[in-house]
Amino acid sequence: MCAWRRVEHGPLYGVVIYHFKLKGEDLLHLDVGETVIIREETDDWYFGYNTRNHSKVGIFPKSYVHLREATFLQTGSLLTAIPKEPPIAQEISSVVREWFMYWKNQYVSDDKQFRLVQQMIQDLLVWRKEITSKKITTEQLKDLKQKAAAKIDLGNTLLGFDLVVRDDEGNILNPESSSVVRIYKEHVVAADQLKREMQGENKTSVENKTSVGATYNLYVRLHNFVCRVDDVDILINLYDAKEMKYICENFIVKWDHERLHKDPDFLSSIRVVFTDLDAKDRVQDKVFLVFQIVRCGVMDYKDADDKKQTRGLRRPFGAAAMDITERLHNSTANTSMTDEQEEFIPFLQCGEKEFMDNCVRKTLTGKEINHRGQGLFVSLKLLKGGIRQIREDFPHLVQPSTTIVRKMGFPDVILPGDVRNDIYITIQEGEFYRGSKTADKNVEVTMLVCNKKGEVLKKVINPGCGTDGSSEYKTLIYYHEDKPKWSEIVKVAVSTESEFKGLHLKFLFKHKSRNEAKDKNEKPFAMAFVKLLNKNGTTLRDEEHDLLLYKIDYKKDDKMHHAYLDLPSTLKELEASNMTGTGHFGPTSGGTHSRLPKIPLFCGPYSLSYRDSFKISTYVCSTKLTHNVDLLGLLSWQDAMNDQTLLKKHLEQLMRVDGQEIVKFLQDLLDSLFYILMQNTVSDLYDTLVFDALVYIIGIVADSRYLQFRPILDTYIKSFSITTAYNKLMSILKEYIDNANEDTEHEPSFRQAMKSLEYIFKFIIRSRELFAMLNENRGKQQFEIMLKQLIQSIGGMMLYTSDRTVRAQCYALKNMPATISDILKVFNAVELSQLFVEFLSHVPKERFKIQKVKCIEDLVKTELFTKRECREVLLPMMLGHVRDMMERQDEMSACIKVLSNIMDTLFTPCKPIYVDKDINTIMEIILRTVIQTTIKTHAGDCVAVLLNILRQMSESHYINYIGKFPLPTDLEDFLMEIMMLFQNLIQSSVFQPDWMEMIMLQNSIILRALRCFAHTINDRFSNPFQYQLWNNFFHCAISFLTQNHLQLENFSSTKRNKIISQYKDMRREMGFEIRSMWKSLGTNKISFIPEMVGRLLEMTLIPETELRKATIPIFFDMMVCEYNQKGSTKGIKGNFKEVENEMINQMDVLVEGGRGDEQYVQLFRDILYNLCNGSDQIRKQGLEFVDMITMLLQRLMEYRHIIQDEIKDHRMSCIVNLLDFYNDIGRQEMYIRYLHKLHNMHLDSDNYTEAAHTLMLYAKLLNWKDERLTTILQSEAFPEATTHRELKEMLYYDIIQNFEKGKMWEKGIELCKEISQLYENELFDYDKLSWILKRQAGLYECIMKEMRPDPEYFRVGYYGRGFPSFLQNKVFIYRGKEYERLQEFNGRMQTLFPNAELMKTLTQASEEVKESNKQYLQINAVTPVMEMHQKFLNKHVSERILKYYQINEVQLFTFSRRIDEGGNNIANIWLEKTNLTTASPLPGILCWFPVTHTIVYKVSPIESAIDQMENSNKKLNSAIDHQLTEPNARVDQLGMLLKGIVDAAVMGGITNWKHFYAEDFAENDRDKEFVRQLKEQTKTQVELIKEGMYVHKRKCPDVQKPFHKYLEEKHDEWQQMIEKEYNIKVMERSSSSNTLKRLKSQSVLSLDRISSMYPSNAGQGAVGGSLSNVSSSASIASPIGSSKPTSNRSPSVWVKGDKGDKSTPMKGLQTKVNKKLVNKRASQVSTTSGSDSPDSNRNSLDNPIELNEQITPRRPPRPDIEKERRNSQQRLSAQFNVMGHLPENGASDEEDGPPPLPIKHSTDTSSKIGIDAPPLPTRHSLAPTKTPRKSKPSLRSENSVDTEVAPPSLPEKITSSRSFDKDRHLDKLSTSRSFDSERL
Repeated sequence: MCAWRRVEHGPLYGVVIYHFKLKGEDLLHLDVGETVIIREETDDWYFGYNTRNHSKVGIFPKSYVHLREATFLQTGSLLTAIPKEPPIAQEISSVVREWFMYWKNQYVSDDKQFRLVQQMIQDLLVWRKEITSKKITTEQLKDLKQKAAAKIDLGNTLLGFDLVVRDDEGNILNPESSSVVRIYKEHVVAADQLKREMQGENKTSVENKTSVGATYNLYVRLHNFVCRVDDVDILINLYDAKEMKYICENFIVKWDHERLHKDPDFLSSIRVVFTDLDAKDRVQDKVFLVFQIVRCGVMDYKDADDKKQTRGLRRPFGAAAMDITERLHNSTANTSMTDEQEEFIPFLQCGEKEFMDNCVRKTLTGKEINHRGQGLFVSLKLLKGGIRQIREDFPHLVQPSTTIVRKMGFPDVILPGDVRNDIYITIQEGEFYRGSKTADKNVEVTMLVCNKKGEVLKKVINPGCGTDGSSEYKTLIYYHEDKPKWSEIVKVAVSTESEFKGLHLKFLFKHKSRNEAKDKNEKPFAMAFVKLLNKNGTTLRDEEHDLLLYKIDYKKDDKMHHAYLDLPSTLKELEASNMTGTGHFGPTSGGTHSRLPKIPLFCGPYSLSYRDSFKISTYVCSTKLTHNVDLLGLLSWQDAMNDQTLLKKHLEQLMRVDGQEIVKFLQDLLDSLFYILMQNTVSDLYDTLVFDALVYIIGIVADSRYLQFRPILDTYIKSFSITTAYNKLMSILKEYIDNANEDTEHEPSFRQAMKSLEYIFKFIIRSRELFAMLNENRGKQQFEIMLKQLIQSIGGMMLYTSDRTVRAQCYALKNMPATISDILKVFNAVELSQLFVEFLSHVPKERFKIQKVKCIEDLVKTELFTKRECREVLLPMMLGHVRDMMERQDEMSACIKVLSNIMDTLFTPCKPIYVDKDINTIMEIILRTVIQTTIKTHAGDCVAVLLNILRQMSESHYINYIGKFPLPTDLEDFLMEIMMLFQNLIQSSVFQPDWMEMIMLQNSIILRALRCFAHTINDRFSNPFQYQLWNNFFHCAISFLTQNHLQLENFSSTKRNKIISQYKDMRREMGFEIRSMWKSLGTNKISFIPEMVGRLLEMTLIPETELRKATIPIFFDMMVCEYNQKGSTKGIKGNFKEVENEMINQMDVLVEGGRGDEQYVQLFRDILYNLCNGSDQIRKQGLEFVDMITMLLQRLMEYRHIIQDEIKDHRMSCIVNLLDFYNDIGRQEMYIRYLHKLHNMHLDSDNYTEAAHTLMLYAKLLNWKDERLTTILQSEAFPEATTHRELKEMLYYDIIQNFEKGKMWEKGIELCKEISQLYENELFDYDKLSWILKRQAGLYECIMKEMRPDPEYFRVGYYGRGFPSFLQNKVFIYRGKEYERLQEFNGRMQTLFPNAELMKTLTQASEEVKESNKQYLQINAVTPVMEMHQKFLNKHVSERILKYYQINEVQLFTFSRRIDEGGNNIANIWLEKTNLTTASPLPGILCWFPVTHTIVYKVSPIESAIDQMENSNKKLNSAIDHQLTEPNARVDQLGMLLKGIVDAAVMGGITNWKHFYAEDFAENDRDKEFVRQLKEQTKTQVELIKEGMYVHKRKCPDVQKPFHKYLEEKHDEWQQMIEKEYNIKVMERSSSSNTLKRLKSQSVLSLDRISSMYPSNAGQGAVGGSLSNVSSSASIASPIGSSKPTSNRSPSVWVKGDKGDKSTPMKGLQTKVNKKLVNKRASQVSTTSGSDSPDSNRNSLDNPIELNEQITPRRPPRPDIEKERRNSQQRLSAQFNVMGHLPENGASDEEDGPPPLPIKHSTDTSSKIGIDAPPLPTRHSLAPTKTPRKSKPSLRSENSVDTEVAPPSLPEKITSSRSFDKDRHLDKLSTSRSFDSERL
């Protein structure tokens, strides 16, 4: 065995990569993703523990764990591992582990968000892998952190987790190092961003936090180009599809196949970065990456092998495009990709006569291209930053050889040194006259750049990046096209040092022949040109230009080579000259010009071509060239210095130039202006003009449209070199300010100066700094005086109240704080602070409110406020202004924002002394105002400010603040105010529930404040005692302690540990403070009894052990206080009833609400028990109180546990337990409360009978007197009832209605009788008496006419500790629902307990089963035993009347099982009979009751025989009665019963007990008595069979005559057997006489005679009908003229008196039957209804298969109630006829009537004991037959065997109705005696 050894270099940290679930000693179970700390190891095993549970240690395989680098932190005995990885990676790991559990639950519950969470987890894991790979750049890492943080926040929101706030870098914000207001702001920002993302809006990217003018770059790499062509030029560019123009310069790739094969690095070097993309470019509607393919070769690529073809021709070949709009919109879409992802762009080839521009536009439509595999493979990335930055951040992408392509235009920011002088020429289109040729020309245009001498400039033309500059550019050639459209862009880049004057573009037009020989002879046939500079020196305008074409005559020589420059170059220039006529020059549709010039234009070889045209467009992108003549004149200021008028004009016109043009020449213009300002010594006029122009330029830069140029201006100021400018600038500015209220021409410039105040001061300060550096700070004092006077002038201007200065004053308030940073360089900070105090004090209170607050806010952000000595000057002023505005409720949000900035600025974790002084100032000036504002507004930002102030207040601050209240009442008001605010913040937090960081920070601050206030209250308000203040403290403290956000046990372990590590358990600390305050009350404690009981109870119920131990003794203190309270006499009260009552009331509410647990019950009992036991004074009462509360707690927690379950039955049981408890202790109000709960639950479950019984308990609390109802007895359902009688009367009506719905008409009749007695004998209210009697009559009628189902009863045993405590190892009797049989009931119980195991036998559960943690159910049917009613004795009673008492109002139930098989002889089978007594009769307030008493005894075989015979006789008697009373009843059931007795082919019948009739059987008197009873039953059966044969003969239809004849034959044989073999003399008696005897006992007064005595009222209705209505219905149904007597009677039963012995069963070996049961059998009422025959064969027996068969009784069809009601009167009339005279032919008088209701056939085996049957088959096989398990059983005769279906748990054990062994058959027969009636 390998020895264990400690791991080297300390413990190890690992992550589990496989599940480890192997069971064994010392093995540690692990799940994938968990982390472990490893202490020891062997070769294959580790020893350690799970980081989630350090107490569980064990061993696990090495291969199941992946080791990670980590650092270990030892905190006491706790060792914490911190992985060595970036914080964001650690956070991702923690988040994924936490999400994983919820993700699994989503899968189980099929949550819609399952896939979304799965994708988010996968994304986080991918990003984590990239972050930890160390293969990404800093910029990529930053973007990934931002994306991961956003994804985590979104996932937390979806899953309901807490919101996490972060800094700009994506790191979690540390609350200890951040102010409350900053944490609040970050919460608001994060919540808003998540809200937008959840609503599907565009995600807010990180770029929104960056400065304006951020630059983006598109990186493109061309991986391959697949096309069937040799050499091409690939032009790559960005295209704006909306404006239909290109954005950047072209990037040209020379795709040379020879280079492709020779240079292996060629493909990897095709990289380009399109730079200078700004916000406007990125938000375009549609942007495409476009590829133009230009073929270089012969005219037709099919002739490439023809050597005679002209080579080097540029021909259009095709295009491709890719939509990159989304990539540009989302700046972080693919910045985190470590590997480039190739994308395929299909290639579209140009048509034969198609222009390149048209082909490009086709690719933009988005239609599918049939590319046939031809296309380009590229990869793209959007990179943020300037060129230098992206080279540093993405060196693997932007390599030194990567081409940089600039935009055709300026970027957002033109940096210093970024000098451009580019002119972009777009060769658009032309039109060329064919002339004498038969075909159009193949025109090629060559562009040149020439100087004024006609010389061609070298390498100034650039068709695109990626190629060197050239001297000429040749366009594409379109074959035989007279109107070619090129749309080709070419850049001309001319050095700024070159002479622009005379530069022009020259275009030569040449026809290109396919044949090389011909092409060599071709020369340019025309020429066009355009000058780059206009005559006034400005640049060619950015527009389209129609150029004039000049034909070239080579016969004439151009000696000067530039003589054409004197000719007009454009159509516009021609029209402007004097050489034109009066019309428009240009080609027409006919090819001729509409008007020719007056004289021909020519010069040397050049002459104007009137039929040809050529069009180009130009765009100048230059920092040196301009289109504006005034701007150009100002830039050339040296030339204008001598011309004062011209200079003045340029300065005035400058202020009319567009801002976009100004910013392009910003630096040059500023230089010009300052040089003019300093060199002008002639007149002050130019000084003001220069100042106005300077202010105008600064104003443009300060405008929001050009904010991106502010860094340029800042950079210029740093390089500013004019040392003496400050004097003139300050003088002019002060002059403007002093004349602000005057109407002067400089008013617009003055306002602009106030708007540009910041930069004017920058120029002033910079100029002064330079002067001081050069002159050794000379003139410092004078400068400071001037500066001070200037600032004071600005302050003085604020005093003006005229409208003229409003805008200037607003600008001053806005811009003055911005000057501080520069002024501080040359001015004293404290003195400047005083100047600003004076400046703001001059602002009128009623003017510029918002501007003043904004100015204070900006002032807080300045460097001035960070200086301690300056804050001493500024802070009181700021707080005073803000306080005054808040008290007037002016600009509240702005004031709160100022306070937020102040508190955020002053927050320092270390809290230096000078900050304490500032906090003291804030506290004294504005704390009370902030508190009152928070109470009024309840705004989150205001709460954050208040919390920030309280957080930074130390204990000394609290003491000083409280000590400054002059009067105790003022202090009391303050404490009441702030505690009320605290309680509101706790109970209704202004923060979102998922802002856990903010809420916990708030709680920690409130806890600290309440501690300080507690000492103040105790010290200052104990004597005299201020109850309200103390009460507010207790309520506030307890509300704090019981808030949901502090209940740590409800949180995940990660969240709980985080809170404890940072804030500890604040509940415990507050609880100790409450205990201390309670002890400090002294004699004043009685003031809080019993009001504080509920709140303190709520506190003690919190599941924190130490808190409970500290606070539960307070209850004992309360008990003692009340006990010793002075009573009404001189003695003490002597009890604590108020505490007891309040405790019970509050305990019920709190525990039901979810508070409390088993530990609390134990702690409560132990602590109070010990305290009471130690007190001689209240020991007895105290211990009783503790026991009572303990019992109440246990029952309430049972109820709470069950109420969360969906099982209503369990909730009802718990409610009944509570009802009993509250009834026992006399808590009537709680008793009534739970009665209503139980009643409502019954109604929700349609348990109307039980609901009625529940209301009866409520009604029993009332009397029939007119006493006033107490508050406790009042009912919300009947608020109008004010007295006992009124409420009880209303309750009775409600109860009667529920009884009627539950078909418990007998119970309703009882209540009707009670109410009728009240109306008749007490109230004498005959109207109501009439109504209630009609209602009562209706109920009687329902009993006799309405059909109601007979419920079955079931015994359920709950064995095992897995059930709720109130069910464990207990037995209950359940009342089944309507038509619910054993199979359905079994299914219902197994649905309620899906984990329960169904016991197969009825044997007593073992102790092992009872003590196991599992659930075992033992279910079987039981038979109710009717309690005999004296009023029925010795009377014939209708079966409908007796049936109710047979199955209702019963408390005794019985079932039996076989205990001795006795071989094949049924006569030797013994049964074990069990009698069960329930706690209450059924039905009652529940559908079930527990069994309280059980008696088990044995039943002998002869007793079973007697029972079987008796049951058979009852059934036969009932069937005969049914036939006599129901004329339309079918005789099928009677026939089957008769056949089952006289021809018992299967069950054996009476032959089974043949030896009981033998003379030698009876050995003693008891056996003789049994034999006598058996013979008596046999004789009775003989008589009943005769009677039944007679009835069957009379009623059977013709089709059944053969069957009846067969029955008569069998009957004769059966009678002979009885006389011969059983020695029983069969008396010859007329069957008809027996039948008539049944009618003699009926009333001689028929309903017809009753109707004649009481004539009916036609218009009067009655509830449930009336006798008169019944009579009339019967008469209508009877045949006219019928003389047959009628009678209305249901089947009746003769009930004998009970004269038997009442002794209990014998104990021990009982071989004889109990006398009581024997005698009672003779006196019991017959239950021979065809629908009510329960039997013991439904019970679980010893054999498991038996139970499976027994729990599947056949379910009869539901009765057609509506049909029954429609035909009830017709049947009633027929009953009268039949009862008077039976038809002799056996047919019904109403054969043509509607079909009768279905008869509920009995299928129980209890009736089969007395039937003759053949010998039982000796079959012992349990194999299932082919009978389907769920097949519907058919109705069979009584001698057939029931079809039983096995439970779902044993599907393989399916039994058949035709296949069973003898033993099982004997079991069934042996159980039959235990039932008194038979039901389905």
